[in-house]
Amino acid sequence: MTRSLLLITLALPAFAADYTIDDDHSSALFRVQHMGAGFTHGRFDVMAGSLSYDQANPAADKIMVTIQADSINTGVAKMEGHLKSPEILDTKQFPTLGFVSKTFTKKSEGLYDVAGDLTIHGVTKPVTVSVKRTGISTHAFNKQPLIGFETSFVIKRADYGVTYGSGVIGDDITITLAIEATVPK
Repeated sequence: MTRSLLLITLALPAFAADYTIDDDHSSALFRVQHMGAGFTHGRFDVMAGSLSYDQANPAADKIMVTIQADSINTGVAKMEGHLKSPEILDTKQFPTLGFVSKTFTKKSEGLYDVAGDLTIHGVTKPVTVSVKRTGISTHAFNKQPLIGFETSFVIKRADYGVTYGSGVIGDDITITLAIEATVPK
């Protein structure tokens, strides 16, 4: 299954480096339609991961992101409890969501197709996404290289075994992932 995904990359150094995702400056957001009317928005507050970036050799680039499912946050405690329940995400049985890349293919300067495996609710599906690099930076305080990504894509929750509330909860889930990562000292 191929999904279109825009992954915007905040600044990458012009050399090969390994990065660690900065959870404080990264976010995983989602939105889903409720009862065919408005959209419910939420986020996951805890993520970790790593990436390797080599501007001269994009085929060697890799990214791995792990999100703690139990960190779901909608601002409504009752809703969060239901989303964590066995009816929807079943966070006790499936504590993480994640993405692991398999290939990076350069399309043009700063634009890549990234293929990998997306895991949600214990189900792993292959996806191919469009990735845009957005810049290169250095941390203002520790002077370490920084990298960032922003991605937005749509999945069908039923494809990942989340079928509760069909007709009440929309099947299309828009996921936005914004990542900032740094080279550890």
